[in-house]
Amino acid sequence: MRIGVIPERMADRLALHSRRFPHPLFDVMGTMLLSRAVMAGVYFRVFDRLAGGPKTGAALAAEAGCNPHGMRLLLDALVACRYLERADDRYRNAPLAAHWLLSEAPRTLANFVRFNYDQWNWVSQLEEFIERGEARDIHAKLSDAEWRNYMFGLRDLATLSAEEVAAKLKLGAPPRSLLDVGGGHSHYAITLCRHYAGLRATVVDLEPAARIGQELVARAGLSDRIEFRTGHLAETPFGRNHDVAFIFNVLHHLDEETCLATLHRLQAALAPAGTLVIAETFRQDRERMRRDQLGSLMALFFGVTSRRETYEFEQVAGWVREVGFGQVRRQKLRSAPFATLLVATKEG
Repeated sequence: MRIGVIPERMADRLALHSRRFPHPLFDVMGTMLLSRAVMAGVYFRVFDRLAGGPKTGAALAAEAGCNPHGMRLLLDALVACRYLERADDRYRNAPLAAHWLLSEAPRTLANFVRFNYDQWNWVSQLEEFIERGEARDIHAKLSDAEWRNYMFGLRDLATLSAEEVAAKLKLGAPPRSLLDVGGGHSHYAITLCRHYAGLRATVVDLEPAARIGQELVARAGLSDRIEFRTGHLAETPFGRNHDVAFIFNVLHHLDEETCLATLHRLQAALAPAGTLVIAETFRQDRERMRRDQLGSLMALFFGVTSRRETYEFEQVAGWVREVGFGQVRRQKLRSAPFATLLVATKEG
């Protein structure tokens, strides 16, 4: 899967493959403006304001307290980008926005879009990272508001795949205990607890993340079944005899030594024949990286935000086997095409 220009006519296709086609212009300015227009639509609650039906640009500008000319230009841009539709002088949500960008929708991505204002700022330090190796170290420098954006943004992503993850586990017996390392927003723990009536979960994360997770667990009515242990990854006790252990989207923030040490601790925390589940945006191996646009871009992103990068699936699978797991298998997620599961069973 690639990010880029989408030709709509045969002439566009021919032009796209011509040496004269100015790819950098579209890669840089086009994607920047598209991203920012969608972000602005969420920021000014355009999609939420249209949830009840069509409105004029003037009405939307008045509701949002915006300049009418600026709002009209935004609305027309969102029509062209297929997030809105226009009928006469009124605008309405297109299916794309109605499905994904309403704040109260079950599987909304509105929080994730808002979170991109913070990510935009992080990426603005890309040149300093490349030149001097100065990464953001986001987990050490986030404000309370940024932590909230971060957790709610990741929770949006988790809602895409949590049900599919639960279905793919194929556990021999209903699990009694789940360990979720780095799962501060708690959505995976909530989903598993809803699937298994006798399950109790332990979520390990930094205190600001856990504080938001506790709020979400309370909303779900599961505070009596999901506990939080707060602290740094290397220091916080994982407990013992868990049937399942999750570590989702964490390894790309860690160096290889810390990854191995963490996997050792997860192995020790699992009961005999316990199941380890890792979710990551794995990159292609070096020989195929030229075709792996997203994996390579994400590696660069984690460089500037954590001074790390994405790992190859077989690289992580080797670590997993080294610390005492077998039956390692790879499972793609249809509901989250950028993520892959690594599932393994504790040996011995």
